[in-house]
Amino acid sequence: MLSTIFDDLLAAVETKSFFLFYLLCKFRFKFFRTSDIRRYQRRRAKRIAAYATTHSAFFKNLYAGIDPGAFSSLPTVNKKIMMDHLTEYNTVGLTKNEILDFCLEVERTKDFSKRLKGFNVGMSSGTSGNKGVEIVSLEEETYMKAAFFARFDFPKHEKMRLAFILRVSTPAFSFNRFGHSLTYVSQLNPSNEIIRQLEAIQPTVVSAPPSMLKLIAREVETGTCAIHPKRLVSYAEILYPDVKEYLAKVFSCAVHEVYKCTEGPIAISCRHGRLHINEDLVLIETLNRNGTVTPPGQPCQKLIVTDLHKTSQPIIRYELNDIITVSTEACPCGSSFRVIERIQGRSDDLFWAKHAETGEWQYIFPDYISRAIITASDDIDEYQAVQNAPDNVLVRIQLRPGISHDHYIDKAVADNITAVFAHYRCVQPNVSIVFGLPEPNSN
Repeated sequence: MLSTIFDDLLAAVETKSFFLFYLLCKFRFKFFRTSDIRRYQRRRAKRIAAYATTHSAFFKNLYAGIDPGAFSSLPTVNKKIMMDHLTEYNTVGLTKNEILDFCLEVERTKDFSKRLKGFNVGMSSGTSGNKGVEIVSLEEETYMKAAFFARFDFPKHEKMRLAFILRVSTPAFSFNRFGHSLTYVSQLNPSNEIIRQLEAIQPTVVSAPPSMLKLIAREVETGTCAIHPKRLVSYAEILYPDVKEYLAKVFSCAVHEVYKCTEGPIAISCRHGRLHINEDLVLIETLNRNGTVTPPGQPCQKLIVTDLHKTSQPIIRYELNDIITVSTEACPCGSSFRVIERIQGRSDDLFWAKHAETGEWQYIFPDYISRAIITASDDIDEYQAVQNAPDNVLVRIQLRPGISHDHYIDKAVADNITAVFAHYRCVQPNVSIVFGLPEPNSN
């Protein structure tokens, strides 16, 4: 009984203090065993569902007749459902119209320092292209910063100067405390301006999408950018192994990942570079298409996320179309928090083909197509693969600077892709190769 009372008191106050949440995040990551994680998640999930039922008209209606404590029985939601019911969905009294008007005004003026009635509100298209909204309170900003500082493997024995390269800024992306600083650099700036800002900051940590990190690495290679970070942090896009290897080679430093979306802070790399699920921040369910649990070592087909602390815009059993594989191996860092072995992409990016014998439709994970292309030649710099029809794949390839077109690359790429389809025992497609820059997908 005393233990339950203590747990309830702690749950009520832990997000109120930067230092308390920081210490608890450190403690849980290091000392929680799997049973502790599951118990903590059950308690927090039940609490957040009860809060949403009380404070959100949407969730009160959605959970009518359902015990919020029976968490696995709660219906799922997704981005479309949330956006369709945004006024009733949030718990802080903001209407959908004022939220969208505010976001559009911010986009028009590029003044990302504004808040809406004290809340940090931003619009995101995500990689799926569907418009979404994120609402964050000051308290939520504070405890998330505490979690980041508790989890991130900072360079030892020196103050952190973090350059955060992002398309848009928010008031949350500023920090200057205890000699550590976080500086926002707009990804919308010309590349030469970004390089100038980075050289002025001389960051010890650079955080950016892998495509931007790759661009900066090229500038470092050619001597037109003189920075010497001790850590790189990739986010927002899939960090493919070949890109990670290239970045580590150019900068001679560790390349870590932050896996965060508007729906929650899903994972962050530990000191060993393994991508751990933030088990005390989010509850992640990896499911097969029929709703059964996907075992470790296999890619999931449904990813369900619950933010265990966020109250302004509850994220409860929220469906993402990301495809991940949870590792079967424990991390050498000793934490029991699960490790993501690979982020395959989004279910929107799946390739489809007919099985050669049964005629049934078979999905092919985009990760296999990507690897088929990048392993064809070291001279491939950028690429894009588009399935125009079940029997037709178009690949656009940009070669490294100074490399001329070689027909061997055409054949190697085409052979590798058809080999992937053959591995799945599917009808092999016609593969067309075009040399040039990737283009926006009109579909």
